[in-house]
Parts: sequence; C-alpha cells; structure tokens
Amino acid sequence: MKKLTVYKGELSSFESSCDLPEAVANIICDVRTRLNQQQEPGHYSVDGDDVFYFIVNDHTQLLAERKSECHKKYIDVQIVLDGEESFGYSLQPFNSLAEDYLQEKDLAFSEDIVDEKFVTVSAGEFVVFDTMQPHRPLVAPDQPAPIKKAVIKIAAASIKSH
Repeated sequence: MKKLTVYKGELSSFESSCDLPEAVANIICDVRTRLNQQQEPGHYSVDGDDVFYFIVNDHTQLLAERKSECHKKYIDVQIVLDGEESFGYSLQPFNSLAEDYLQEKDLAFSEDIVDEKFVTVSAGEFVVFDTMQPHRPLVAPDQPAPIKKAVIKIAAASIKSH
C-alpha cells in the first residue's frame, strides 16, 4: 500500500515542477488559469468525468460538527478562494467506514481516524488529499465563517504517474 501524504501549496507561486505527480501539478496549473477567468459557483469540466472542479460558497463549522471523509476514485484538491478553512487529516487510512457510499458517490465517512493532524488553508492556498486518505473539510480555524472554495476532482486512474 502506498504511503499517504498531504501537499499544501500557494496557488500564485505554484509550479508544475513540485513534489506532486506531474499530471496532478499540470491540472492544478490549468485550473488556476481557469479560476483567474471564472469564479462563479458551479460545476466545470476539465476532462469529462476524469477531471472536473466545482466552485462553492460554503460555511465552516466547529470541529465536532464535521465528519471525516475519504474518496476511492478521486484525488481531492481543495482551493480556498475566500476565507480560511482548517482540514483534519491522517496519513493512515480509516480503520473502518461508518457510512460507505464509495460505489455510488465516491464518498465514505468515519470517525475512526488515526492520529489526526490539522492544516489551515487561507485564500489563495490549496491542499491535496490522495485517494482513501481521511480528511475532515470545512473545519473553522476559529469561529464558523463563510468560505468560498474550488474543489478539483482528479480520477486517480487517469494519472499515469500516480
């Protein structure tokens, strides 16, 4: 089994020659260009069902109100456009799944997270979570607040170097 890692970066200074697989880095660079032209909420295709992103206006919540999740098919790139968001995450997979919707929605939830760590992402920054990597999005760094973000979904099977 591959080792899970977390990559946090800044969109404005991000280069495709980073520690991410080249195909993932290129997709982030492509979406960055698109975000410079379009930031209206909605669903946007980059490469059909293999690569797409959506822009949402959302709201962070207290840690106790957020569930940890994972995805089997898609790598998750979370880009904060406005506001600030903390993410819980683990470098180890869940021990068990409480709610398994991986087949229907590529989404599963569990509170069975091992050694949870946290990273805070501000406007203009992003974080990348690998497939099956536990992460808890929309955690308020301080008090719950509005947030605007883009989430890129990249089918892991479409990434040759992954």
